[in-house]
Amino acid sequence: MEWNTFQLNSDFFLTVLLRVLLSFILGGIIGFEREHSNNKPAGFRTHILVCMGACLVVLISHFSITAYAGKANIDPTRIAGQVVSGIGFLGAGAIIRHGVSVKGLTTAASIWIVACVGLACGVGFYSGAIIVTLVVWTVLWFFKGIERIISNSNKVRIIEIEGHVDIKAIQPLNDVLTDYSLSIKSIDILEIANTTKQRIVIKLGAANKKIDMVSLSARIKEIEGVLKVSI
Repeated sequence: MEWNTFQLNSDFFLTVLLRVLLSFILGGIIGFEREHSNNKPAGFRTHILVCMGACLVVLISHFSITAYAGKANIDPTRIAGQVVSGIGFLGAGAIIRHGVSVKGLTTAASIWIVACVGLACGVGFYSGAIIVTLVVWTVLWFFKGIERIISNSNKVRIIEIEGHVDIKAIQPLNDVLTDYSLSIKSIDILEIANTTKQRIVIKLGAANKKIDMVSLSARIKEIEGVLKVSI
């Protein structure tokens, strides 16, 4: 196939069309799962655009080799490498930190890998693009149940306590949690802006037994200085 800057022959057009359409379909397959999975921040359209954009980048690199042959030294791998590293910024935008928990890591990873699928489509590595898409879709769609089972078996409880800045609740809290056979995994103390209050976020160790959360919440509220408890 000859890539020519001045003539769009049928072979050239069909090759470009095939690769772009394949990137559209494969990106849409992964994006559909993200859209369907509780309306993730980067869903159906985002994944399609990322995959097609990555595909176009490789097509530009491929085209440039012939277009500037003998005129400039072209390295077709450089622009593709920039896609792989640069897509991380878009992935970072899908990651949300909420208190001590982080959400969106799986979506960020899917954005990165869908860009790689687009690169594979652009360079003509169809088998790799299709196989990876099917594997990724299987992981995202069918492995959620396994992940949920593992998550439940290692369930971590989080308690948020709101109180006065001078609250001295750590030792009383430890005593209450010890009574319920709960161990403290981590504690974050955050000041609430423009107030005289602070928020204590406690992450508890894995607990497989059932806990009377109403009773636990009531015990914590009895601690001096505690204003609000969220379990």
